[in-house]
Amino acid sequence: MPYKYSMRNYILLIFFLLSTCALFTSCTKERQEKPVSRMDEFSTSKKYPFKFADESLEKWKQQVPEIQQVSITSTIDGSEQPALFYTSETTGKRPLLVMLHSWSSEYLQVKSIPYALWSKEYDWAFIHPNYRGKFDKPEAVASDLAIQDLVDAVNYAKAHAEIDESRIYILGSSGGAMTALVAAGRHPEIWAGVVAWVPVFDLVDWYAFSQNYPHRDYNSHIVIACGGEPIPGTPAAEECKRRSPSTYIQNAKEVPIFLAHGTEDVLVPPDHSIRAFNILANPADTISQEQVDYLLKEQKLPEGMEGATTRDRYFGTKDPQVVFSRESANVRLVLFVGVHDMAYNPGLLWLNEQQKKTPEVAPPVAGQR
Repeated sequence: MPYKYSMRNYILLIFFLLSTCALFTSCTKERQEKPVSRMDEFSTSKKYPFKFADESLEKWKQQVPEIQQVSITSTIDGSEQPALFYTSETTGKRPLLVMLHSWSSEYLQVKSIPYALWSKEYDWAFIHPNYRGKFDKPEAVASDLAIQDLVDAVNYAKAHAEIDESRIYILGSSGGAMTALVAAGRHPEIWAGVVAWVPVFDLVDWYAFSQNYPHRDYNSHIVIACGGEPIPGTPAAEECKRRSPSTYIQNAKEVPIFLAHGTEDVLVPPDHSIRAFNILANPADTISQEQVDYLLKEQKLPEGMEGATTRDRYFGTKDPQVVFSRESANVRLVLFVGVHDMAYNPGLLWLNEQQKKTPEVAPPVAGQR
């Protein structure tokens, strides 16, 4: 006759199982590596209907109660620069995500909240530096001060969490993407992966393009930051070049870089990402000027590019539609149907696969010790 549990036996069994689980949890303090799966809530911004310039510490605390508002001392001018910082209480090394706010916002930009939620879900450290705030002053706009603020933010995180230095990532969109690319070129030794959504590649060129849209504030910001109108041949143009990815990107050829741009972007045209790609890619994989000109005029791919179109595995059904994806050397270019926008999931999934290679040590020569 099969054995039947009495109610008392059931209660004892449940108590034993709960006690065992509690004991296991309390004894397993080390951080657990979790496989990163597709998370639909990060695939679309509809769940987070924040505008790019929205800023609110209250909203951050509502979504990520553990987030800390911290102050980081600049190693250049000694000023105290604010940032948001998150790390868990687990032990063991974890990746670090340096998330950059966009052009018209600061470190409390709520559009970045999902990146902190991802970090919390997968036990990454997360830091959201101010790097001199909105791009309407000389101290900002990828200045020496701003770039050093990013280095200082990385060092702050390393001092306050166990960071895997082979997995330090930087991600931004628009002005943040521009700064991420400058940081990649000026400090390629730091980054294991860089994600740039709709980046400005060259401030001088973008200023000239934006003259067609006099109602925008960006050109006045550039004039303030660079000390005048960046007309080619002027000191202001030289200063803008000094703050542009176009000056440094060739130094980042060994850094994995993910570039993504909307084909219908009329704020920052997609040729800005394409030009960065062409410098970083193998010569045989570059995109011709004729193809670029057609794309800018028609806001769609020319026939010659259609054969290179592939479904990008990092983009889900809720992400923008990819019409072109190409990987060459250490750079990946994605063109999607859309305007000046970003998606959360693709860059994070791609970053999760990036890790700095361990330098190979040459074997000892025979006869040497």
